[in-house]
Amino acid sequence: MSFALRTPLPLGTRIMLPVGVLVAILIAWETAVRGAAAQGLVPLPSGVFVSGVDLTMSGVIVAAMSGSLARVAIGFAFGAAVGVPLGLAIGALPTLDRALRPVLDMLRSIAPIAWIPMAILWLGVRGNAALFVVAYGAVFPFIVAASQAARQTDRRLLAAARSLGAGPFTMLRSVWLPAALPMIFTGARIALAFAWASIIAAELAVGIKVAGHGRSVAGIGQLMVETLYVKRDVDALVFYMLVVGAVSFAIDAGLRWAQRVILPWSGK
Repeated sequence: MSFALRTPLPLGTRIMLPVGVLVAILIAWETAVRGAAAQGLVPLPSGVFVSGVDLTMSGVIVAAMSGSLARVAIGFAFGAAVGVPLGLAIGALPTLDRALRPVLDMLRSIAPIAWIPMAILWLGVRGNAALFVVAYGAVFPFIVAASQAARQTDRRLLAAARSLGAGPFTMLRSVWLPAALPMIFTGARIALAFAWASIIAAELAVGIKVAGHGRSVAGIGQLMVETLYVKRDVDALVFYMLVVGAVSFAIDAGLRWAQRVILPWSGK
């Protein structure tokens, strides 16, 4: 039995085929919504595009996204500053691992969004509650990645460094940290995904309270709540969802690029 070899599609076809399918879906979507007279409840692709242009030109989406990204950056930095040293220490010191593991495993099992009511109660709705939730979501992936990386560090490297007279700080800087960096970057990607998901969830929850008190919008999640409950603009709501997805993809792509540049030996 003979099998014909598959002929690769030309580059133009590979590009235009998915584009054509997407355009066909959008046209069918637009036609179906207009024909069913469901406008106002179901978004229109043309309405999403128009809303996106208006919100971008007015600066509303940029201001809201800047607030959310700022809280993600602060929470992510806090998670790295706490999680990486703690994870390395846990991986290097079995006694510390045994002492802290039950507490950390218990806290890690609690989803960050479960802390939203307590965070609002403790810190209010002016951004600090969302920042706490983001930091909480980011710290544990760093701890897990750094501790696992420390456990997998080649003991021959550690023995060689000790035989050369390396002290604890030199061991950390020259052996533990370089060996752990590839896995820490993987943990950073997970932490950033958790942080981004946490900020959206926290701002959605906080936004309900903010919208009810007439306060200004401070993040993309709060903007989505205001758009839903105050303006009832489903086209703009879908545009915000697309922006959230695009920003998440861009952030992860940036981290993968940084890993390739900073850690070329990791092969990722």
